[in-house]
Amino acid sequence: MALQSHHLEAFLMIARLKNFSKAAVSLHVTQSALSHRIAALEEEIAAPLFIREKTGVRLTELGEEFLRYVQLKNSLEEEFLSRLSDKKSTTLKGVLRVGTYASIGRSIVLKALTPFLAENPGIQLFFMMREMRALPDLLKSGEADFIFLDYDMGRGKIESKLLGEEEYALVEAKKGCVSQDVYLNHDEEDLITFKFYEKQGIKNKIFRRSYLDEIYSCIDGVGNGMGMSVLPIHLVKDDPRIKIHAGFKNLKMPVYLHYFDQPVRTEMEKRVTQLFEKEISQILK
Repeated sequence: MALQSHHLEAFLMIARLKNFSKAAVSLHVTQSALSHRIAALEEEIAAPLFIREKTGVRLTELGEEFLRYVQLKNSLEEEFLSRLSDKKSTTLKGVLRVGTYASIGRSIVLKALTPFLAENPGIQLFFMMREMRALPDLLKSGEADFIFLDYDMGRGKIESKLLGEEEYALVEAKKGCVSQDVYLNHDEEDLITFKFYEKQGIKNKIFRRSYLDEIYSCIDGVGNGMGMSVLPIHLVKDDPRIKIHAGFKNLKMPVYLHYFDQPVRTEMEKRVTQLFEKEISQILK
């Protein structure tokens, strides 16, 4: 059984946009025609690929697995055709999708990737920074090939590699802050301050919190004297506005790389995995 390319194209677009109407517009077909393609594809593989919801669609568990298959198929085909068209070239081509969290995104992950991308200009990068809780779904939905987390979610077909640790410390402005009982966090689900005090053996510390959405705003907030915060040392150690509080144990948070274990991987995926394992481990030392 050979799956038809226009059926796969329709599947990929809906999986990306999570909406039949938007996918139909992008593919310049009617929504009815698009629905017919998906119905034919689901009939071919004898299983539903999408769950219809009021706000759009999401992939079934089989749909997620099928998405990885289609993406891998397209990547292998592109890699093979690229080698055929330029047999002398040693550079890599393809689409690289990376999801990470802010504290290591710009300072570590991009730093590791930049020389590699310069050597391989044919690689198209999709770089996504998200809150930690949103990253697993990026991997499962196929929106990211690699994600980074501060915990090990490896299970089933998901591979995880421990790359090192970030060290967090309690910091404040050198000029002092408005109130030492105000702590700056991303949002209400950011638990790093609680984890830091648990490391000190303090489980019921009472403090006020202000929310600055992302880590670089927290750094500026501390530097401007808006409050204290628990931040990665590598991001603040050279900031002339900020000092690290002495007398506390630093909090160490692991950095894990995650990706799906596929029976076949493109050369680009192999090289990127090796790059992350080597370069990021070195940066985190």
